[in-house]
Amino acid sequence: MNKHLLLIDGSSLLSCCFFGNLPKEYKFAKTDEEKDKYLDKIRQSPQGEFTNGVFTMMASMLKVIRNQKPTHMVVAWDRTKEFTFRKELFPDYKGHRKEFRSELSSQFALAQNVLKDMGIAQFLFKEYEADDIIGTLSKKFQKGMRVTIWTKDQDCLQLADDNIRVWLITSKCSDMYNQLGIDNKQLNIPSGIFEYTPYYVKHFYGVDPIQIIDRKAIEGDPSDNIPGISGVGEKSVIPLLQEFETVEGIYDFIENSSEKEIKETFKELGISRSPLSRLIEESDTKLVGKKAAFLSKKLATIKCDIEELDCVTADELSLEINEDVMKSTFEELEFQSLLK
Repeated sequence: MNKHLLLIDGSSLLSCCFFGNLPKEYKFAKTDEEKDKYLDKIRQSPQGEFTNGVFTMMASMLKVIRNQKPTHMVVAWDRTKEFTFRKELFPDYKGHRKEFRSELSSQFALAQNVLKDMGIAQFLFKEYEADDIIGTLSKKFQKGMRVTIWTKDQDCLQLADDNIRVWLITSKCSDMYNQLGIDNKQLNIPSGIFEYTPYYVKHFYGVDPIQIIDRKAIEGDPSDNIPGISGVGEKSVIPLLQEFETVEGIYDFIENSSEKEIKETFKELGISRSPLSRLIEESDTKLVGKKAAFLSKKLATIKCDIEELDCVTADELSLEINEDVMKSTFEELEFQSLLK
């Protein structure tokens, strides 16, 4: 299969590039007041726009284009301030996240404009997150081309299959490759990335890719403020999912078995501390037990059928960079080193 679609979580990549290319004085400042003192050390355009994240993002993307030679490319974006369908389900979803400082937030629009000048396809929706765009496009086109997803969001691991690889940005990638006996320097992938196949998802997470959803449904996910079931962790979740496959399967077993049968089964699965009381807990004032698990599963599930993307064709995603306009834009932003 010669066609290759690279799906990029633009919000993830730009954020990583911003924080990865900061002056040390700013990076280690503990307060906003301290950071303000070092703003002039962050890379800027002649017009005074902050550009360190955009510059590093474009450098990374161009290197990948050169090395990987994808035939098709999409950058997907979040609109985190908007009221997505997940916030409608659970208003506290991502509710603990702070607003980005302006030196980062201002670079999202700039990055989108640069990519538009380059002729790279982009998508952004009010109701959906970048993950949902990536999920929909990966499933839509995986039969006609191999697909690679580039992100720092572990949620996307649920999309991995025989024709979809997930490049996960992680500081642990070297240790992970060493554990597997793989020399990552010999791999033709960007540095700082672990390439997940279904096998590696199972190896490191103990479950199949699609079960990442069910694992988060029970364990929760603090980074997205997905509640899960408090007090039930991986030592219980993994054997339960290996035995019953899904959250629905776990509760079907619990609701159709005696307490004695449940505890005996849990013991046979190697679960030393029974999570039963937590799994079946009920409350009129707190989100707990089954109700918490099923809501959390909805929040953790990437939507793979966005109707607005039904009419998108492969030709619209074809990677054909407008070299002249890109050159002009890079010169304007003083990205000359990227033109070499």
